[in-house]
Amino acid sequence: LDFRTPLAVSLPLMGSWRAAMRQSKECRARDGRGASLCGDGLSWSTLRYPLMWIGVTAASLGVAWCAMRPQPCKHVAGCGALLDETSGVLNNYAFCGLATVFLHELASLVMNYRTARPLKDLIDDVMETFKPSVLLCTTFAVLLIENLVLMGGPSASLIHSASALQGEGHLRPVYTIIYMEWLINVPLLIILAGHCALGRSMAQISAVLLVTNVYIVIAWASYFIPGYESRWVAVLVSFLMYGWASKEMARWALEFRRSAPAGAHSRGLRPFVTLALIIVFGIYGALFLCSMLGKLTTAEEKASYTLLNIGVKLSISMGFAGIRSAQYHELLVEMIVNTHLPFQRQVADVADQARCGSMRTILEEPLLD
Repeated sequence: LDFRTPLAVSLPLMGSWRAAMRQSKECRARDGRGASLCGDGLSWSTLRYPLMWIGVTAASLGVAWCAMRPQPCKHVAGCGALLDETSGVLNNYAFCGLATVFLHELASLVMNYRTARPLKDLIDDVMETFKPSVLLCTTFAVLLIENLVLMGGPSASLIHSASALQGEGHLRPVYTIIYMEWLINVPLLIILAGHCALGRSMAQISAVLLVTNVYIVIAWASYFIPGYESRWVAVLVSFLMYGWASKEMARWALEFRRSAPAGAHSRGLRPFVTLALIIVFGIYGALFLCSMLGKLTTAEEKASYTLLNIGVKLSISMGFAGIRSAQYHELLVEMIVNTHLPFQRQVADVADQARCGSMRTILEEPLLD
């Protein structure tokens, strides 16, 4: 069972991954240059990919959960004491700050949507530009729920004991709620970076999303694999999958940079968002390794993940604020350049001349004697 567990966790991925790869190759010749944010319309062709991601993620997590059968930390001797040593003060502050950011993003989305609604018949795909804001609001909402749970109360049932590490002398809690947040928010971040910023189709990013969620599940499950060799095989598999996904994301950024015109707006910022995500995911991996090796205390691990989760979402939000600003500026320039105002000489009638006569007399008088 130990050696078959990583394979069992990965099995639900294979069929959907092959289909996504075939579709990705078919769509590769139709790469956009990111002229609009999330320009695909809402249809079954786009909805089937999120449904596929949800199905594969749920299947992978279900297989891992049934195979590992994690025990709540409060039911394991020694783990509950470690959990009591951690403080929820940081999560309290994080919740208050995130609530402010979420309300600001939500209010901005609602007001901009109401302003742009009359223009939907005049400007093509103007309503599609609000998809990044919707995704950002969703990531902040999920992050709010995570910090609310970590503040106390129901968090005990979503924190498990890393029983596999007990024999090695560094028993520790596993914050399952954080991994669940990653299973939702990491795909949304990849959609923002790959689909919305770089203009990749949903089919092209499907394989990366599937692989990413599966290696997150494998990384979580590795805390509960009893065999030392089996556990580190699972860790190796998860890092290999991260390497493949990072290579694909880097290829998106490079292809966008080569294909985008020299004068395209946010030509440097858009690929930078994707490359920055690759680096951040690598930092997450380094923290995960330190946790597995017992180099981080429970409090340090929790604080590191909390601060990094917040920092990533805020950085993505600021990046898309710059992209949206540049896009609106480009739209205004195009409207001004493409507006033709015919020149027409007009001759004032007698009434106009009579009304303007007094003003002409005033203007013709010298200012100084």
